[in-house]
Amino acid sequence: MRVLHYKDYRFFITGQALSNIGNMMHQVAVGWLAYELTDSTTLLGIVIFSNQLAVFLTGLFSGVIADHFRKKRLVQYAHVGIGAFAFLLTALTWWGVTTVGILIGIQWVLGVLKGLEMPSRQAFVNDVVPQEKLTNAIAFNSTVFNTARVIGPAIAGAVIPLVGEELCFLIYGIASIATSWVFQLIREKNPAKPAGKLNFWREFQDGARYTFRMPPIKASLVFVAAFSFLGVSYMVLLPPLAGEVLLGGPLVYGYLNSARGLGAIIGGIYMANRKSAEGIPYLVMIALLLVSIGLFIASISKVLAVSIVAITIIGFGRVWFFSGTNTMLQTISAIDKRGRVLSFYITTFNGSITLGGVLVGALADAIGLLPTLMVQSVACFVLCGLYASQLRVFAVRKLTSQS
Repeated sequence: MRVLHYKDYRFFITGQALSNIGNMMHQVAVGWLAYELTDSTTLLGIVIFSNQLAVFLTGLFSGVIADHFRKKRLVQYAHVGIGAFAFLLTALTWWGVTTVGILIGIQWVLGVLKGLEMPSRQAFVNDVVPQEKLTNAIAFNSTVFNTARVIGPAIAGAVIPLVGEELCFLIYGIASIATSWVFQLIREKNPAKPAGKLNFWREFQDGARYTFRMPPIKASLVFVAAFSFLGVSYMVLLPPLAGEVLLGGPLVYGYLNSARGLGAIIGGIYMANRKSAEGIPYLVMIALLLVSIGLFIASISKVLAVSIVAITIIGFGRVWFFSGTNTMLQTISAIDKRGRVLSFYITTFNGSITLGGVLVGALADAIGLLPTLMVQSVACFVLCGLYASQLRVFAVRKLTSQS
């Protein structure tokens, strides 16, 4: 991995790995604890949704903060806060006094902190690698994240029956504090920030105008919204696909999730080894086509091996799409507005995938699971065609001249 030659990036990715594994363990433990406390899937959904809603609402405005203050410090402070609340949840669970209300409250606070640090962390990549290595860095971040999605839940699944959820929360707290410490070792290229009082609303409006008046940025966000809403939301269908179509159980569901992770890791490794950002728009277009093909295969398959191949292809294409789009946005954006652009990107992704999951679930109830996957396949194929018609907007000469 070329990008690992840079010492500061090695510190950065170490912090990412610690944070992601801890977060994945935390998510599994929270879900299990919520279900134990309530024995209700509805309340379980509320607990999980409270965290997602907090990330969504905070992410919409956190770009202003990322552009006004030092990104490194924001990431550090956020992780110290996350660690503190993880330790609090550890103690409350150990003492057996955690309630659904407490769980929702802590999940909300953790969501706010995550929403605050995400734009700063993503934009901070520009401070630890040269511009020409940005594609590799973003793709390798994705690889580490998807690897953590495999490792974290596996560790949590082994720890919870033996010790309890509190050990997962404790590990998350330790990992968060460790992440803050590791980030202290990184040397910032642009530590100084504009002086003066923060006029939050004015800077938010300024960032919004900039984002939606730049054709390649605006077009990228539109495709992120459409792809998240129509394509990525297929994930809510994996449990019934495993049980009703493939006639399996949790083990088959685990195979499908592992296939999704495997595809993402392979796609991320490829992107991490690319020599430059040239041709990224074409890769994003191909990614849409790959996801369309994967969804089509999944919509006609009733054989586990074939479905695993289909889900692997989807995971591969998904990483190409989001890594490529993230790279373009960071390359295009002015340095003083990059945090706000990324906050719109993160908010667009989170909001669209949540709403898309609701739509896809309802559509599957109405017309059936496999026909719904077919509809999603056609939708992604149409998006691929539309993206191809807009390639001139993402021309490399424009990307380089506006960076």
